[in-house]
Parts: sequence; structure tokens; C-alpha cells
Amino acid sequence: MATTTISERLQRPEGVQRLGQALWMRVGERLGSAEELFWATSLLGAGGERLLWEALLEWRCLGPEGKLLARPLADFLCAVWDEHSDATAALMWTLPEGLAVPGVDPTGYAKGVRALIRGASERLTLLAPYLDVAGMGQLQGELLAALARGLSVVLVTQDANSLGSWASDSVEPLRREARRLSGCLRVYTAPATAPVLLHSKLVVADGASAVLGSANLTGNALLRNLETGVVVGARQAVEIERVIHAAIELGQVRLVFETGARE
Repeated sequence: MATTTISERLQRPEGVQRLGQALWMRVGERLGSAEELFWATSLLGAGGERLLWEALLEWRCLGPEGKLLARPLADFLCAVWDEHSDATAALMWTLPEGLAVPGVDPTGYAKGVRALIRGASERLTLLAPYLDVAGMGQLQGELLAALARGLSVVLVTQDANSLGSWASDSVEPLRREARRLSGCLRVYTAPATAPVLLHSKLVVADGASAVLGSANLTGNALLRNLETGVVVGARQAVEIERVIHAAIELGQVRLVFETGARE
């Protein structure tokens, strides 16, 4: 990826700051070609303008009229900074009863997901093929608090449009409560008969951090099974968001319901 090469070539922190300042001044303006980024060679070396142009296209930073967009640009700059972060990925676990490991929290997976939700300030995206009432109950308080703060929450699952299914029953309490809150809740589903299972288990906050691992949003996964998850940073979080929203835009899942009017 061009992002990785850019991150490797930039000196830190000055190089990243200069790149961000130069691009941020152009937000809302039209960029028509790589040649307009000629100044990037002073930061990135030979061919820097084309490398940067490729990265901006990769991150969809240019709108339909070629105007530089603030949100994807911010995501790109976060990813450039995060690419070579020295932070160690944090592991989270659900441990079954009887399995005690010194230094490992047996309910750390559920606690980590709740902490991620509590820390979100703008948007949350959750994907899990399987839900149940006990699992969603582990997260409902935090999700309702996020909606009360005005966040946009997207939940993608399987078979949520079938009345009486586990998924449908699991999101119904959240739907009822969310209707009176200022945030926007959107639930999408792939039908149970879909030829491909959306098998990933992911929670993303603000395109800045994410949890990915083995646990569905079920009581067994968050309370009793042996499950492992990892917390990742902005570069991975943005990519996860892009993949999930591409599945939505391409119609691989469909909207079951929406509460609120936040875009």
C-alpha cells in the first residue's frame, strides 16, 4: 500500500505534521492530478507526488468533483501516523470456568468491547454473524449510552429480518430504547440463506481503534467459551470500516431498521 511507503519515508513527528498541514489547507479545493502535489517530493523523495496521489485515491479522499474531503483525509493521516506505531497489540480473552491463568482476565473480551464502545465519540460499527439476548445484554447499556450521546451505530449480522430468530429477538430491546435517543441506530442483515457467511467478528470506534477476534455477540462467547480478541489501531480500524461499508453499499446486506436521523 502507498500508505505504508509514505509512512516509512516520513520523518517523525515533523514529517507527518508537515504533510498534514499541507493537505489540510487544501480541504474543499479541487485536486486534478498528481502534478499538483509536486511539493510532496520535499517530504517523500523522488516520485512523492505520485505516491501521495495514489494514497489519496486509495483512501477515497477525493469527492465526485475532485474536491479534497476532510473525513477520509483525517483517516488517512491517522493511518500514516499509526503505521509504524510501537504500541503492542492488546489481547483480550473469554476463559471458560475452571481455566484460570495468572495475569489473564477471564472476562476481558466483554470488558474490552464495552470500553471501546464507551470511548467512542462519533460512530460505532459492529459485525457479528450470531447474536443472542444474553450477548447483546452485555453491551446494551454502553450502546444505549452511545446513542444518547448522539453517535451513529451500525450493526451488521445474520438473519435479523426473520421474526422470532435469535438475531431479531436480540436487537429488539435495543431498537425499542434507541427510538427515544438522539443517535442513529442502523441494523443490517444478510439472510440466513445467503451463499456466503459474513463470518468476521468486529467492533470499530470512530475509525480510530477496533476489536477483532473470535467472539460472536452471544452469551457463550462473551461469558463462557474460550475466545480471543485483539485491539488494533487506526490503520486497521479504518480498513475494517471500509470493508464493512463496502458490503453495505454493494447490497450484500440489507437494512432491517433505522432509528433516528443522523447521517
